Amino acid sequence: MWQCDDMIITDAKQRTMITTMNQVQSTLQTWGEKITEALKAAIPAQKDSSGMQKQSIGFSIKYAGYPIVFELKLADYYKFIDEGRKPGHFPPPELLKAWIISKQLNINRLSTMKRSLKKLKSISSNQNRINELCFLIGRKIARNGIPATNFYSNTITVDVLTELQNNLSIAFKQDVIVMLNTMQ
Repeated sequence: MWQCDDMIITDAKQRTMITTMNQVQSTLQTWGEKITEALKAAIPAQKDSSGMQKQSIGFSIKYAGYPIVFELKLADYYKFIDEGRKPGHFPPPELLKAWIISKQLNINRLSTMKRSLKKLKSISSNQNRINELCFLIGRKIARNGIPATNFYSNTITVDVLTELQNNLSIAFKQDVIVMLNTMQ
């Protein structure tokens, strides 16, 4: 009996398969590190001023025999940073409100900065100001859209995926040879 990542393997052949896929795992690990760094470097600073998008970029490799699963992790709004957004529709207000709160934007209206209106400014609740700002930002996006940055589509290209496929093919061949040699 042999234990591997919360799994108990009793068959020696299964154990050999799990322990000999080292080259495939190594190739995926190297590629994941390379691609996450490239994606982080490709995001324009003005599109990620909070740093949340860069922090969300990561990957995981799940391996318990076959299949080996590589998962690239990105914040769910990466698509809008990459592809932009066409004008014509308001973005979801809940997402804008969450973004405004996370950015800790100064939500004081410029018109209320006058001394004579300071008392009125304090009457207005923060939630109302957030709603107003949400509407204004949403209207701007609905009118003008959001320009595309192509940070993802310029990084994860057909050439990059073909290179990964070739590297995985070589790694798999090496792992199979090791597996066959240990079974003899």
